[in-house]
Amino acid sequence: MGNASGRQKQKPLILGPAPGSGMGAYSVAFDTLSDHELATLKESKSPDAFYLPWKSGDVTEGEIDLTNHDLTYFFTANLSGCSLWYKFQDDRIVIRHEARTDGGSQNLHKLAGFKCVVDSSLNPDDVQLSVDQETMIRKARYYVVYALFDHEARQVEFRAQLVAQETNLLNRQESYDLVKVTAVVVKFPRR
Repeated sequence: MGNASGRQKQKPLILGPAPGSGMGAYSVAFDTLSDHELATLKESKSPDAFYLPWKSGDVTEGEIDLTNHDLTYFFTANLSGCSLWYKFQDDRIVIRHEARTDGGSQNLHKLAGFKCVVDSSLNPDDVQLSVDQETMIRKARYYVVYALFDHEARQVEFRAQLVAQETNLLNRQESYDLVKVTAVVVKFPRR
């Protein structure tokens, strides 16, 4: 994650294809490309990242042990109408990815003690998909959410990036642009 200095236009951080084995701990490698940074997850005996997938029409939930100081990154699937929630429980953080959030499911999360990080269904202008039939250019806007764990400061910073992506459906070339980033910093509970 090399362009955080602010000297150049910030690039979106895009998660590469999800690992075949799904939810769990992985090793992450970062590559800086012309218009985005790419995070690639792979199986490892010394993981430093946790990945939470999504499930169509349902909620997925993962737990991260906050006493494991080796895990410093969190990634989830892109949000396009979904929401991301968290709560602390003992020495763990429990994170939920809710597909296609509605008011009823949001109330259930709140009653269970979860707090919302981002709800991508709130602003319909944020999540869009269109295809120009003449040029065969697909334009999409969606949220990419990741988190950084700072065990020394005892906090986690969730970063929700609104990303604009263009894909040429004929030659599969893609380009990315960062529309906006919001950060939610959450302190770990006191011991």
